Amino acid sequence: MQAFTRFLKRVGSDLAAGKNLEGYAVSLLAFALALIGVLNDAIPIGWQIAVILAGIGLLVFKTTEPEKQNVDLDAVLLDRQSYGSFRDFISGAQELWIYGPSAVNALRNAGEIKMEVLDRGGNLRVLLQNPDSTMGMDVLTKQLDKVYDLGNDIKTSIGTLERMNNWKTSGKVEYGLLDYSPGFSLTVIDPNNKNGRLVIEFYGYQNELINERMHIVITRQQSQYWFEYWSKQFEIMWDSRKPLP
Repeated sequence: MQAFTRFLKRVGSDLAAGKNLEGYAVSLLAFALALIGVLNDAIPIGWQIAVILAGIGLLVFKTTEPEKQNVDLDAVLLDRQSYGSFRDFISGAQELWIYGPSAVNALRNAGEIKMEVLDRGGNLRVLLQNPDSTMGMDVLTKQLDKVYDLGNDIKTSIGTLERMNNWKTSGKVEYGLLDYSPGFSLTVIDPNNKNGRLVIEFYGYQNELINERMHIVITRQQSQYWFEYWSKQFEIMWDSRKPLP
């Protein structure tokens, strides 16, 4: 009796969770046909065979479903060691959007941005932290590593952007300052393109080295919802920017 009770509980749990529904349906039909066949010959043999074959077909089809696998988070949540070539990442971009406290690491690749984006008529938007916003800078000094001087890096990036803006290219360079730190850096490639991609890097809290930060790469094809969410985040930040003095 206890075994039968456990059986009923298991069946009830499966049905509530929507599990093994095909198997239960086929089993129920098989038992019903067997019972009717024992009692009388009311159901023609052709119908019985058709139902049995349909049940077998349903179970075989069920075996073709892909197995559910646990996501390997270590393949999704990456560190700085996992970064590939910046040039490969921006290759073919028509729109390149960058936000970083200083964006100094991205702008070290100014020559690659010129060749891959600006010389091909693409557009560049860069947001940096406003060095005159005391509150924003105070927050960042608590979040970021202490290896480099943030103020000096921002000045370096501003100089780089001003020189890039004077380049003779068919593309467009735009930049501005953000008063408050959102707690992440963001690079977006072609936000309105089906092949759009982006990378978000989270600062954490007082990491000793920049290599310890976690980042996630998202393509539009992987997740349209989250790709558009983070692209919209950049647009909101861009709309609240301040021009460089």
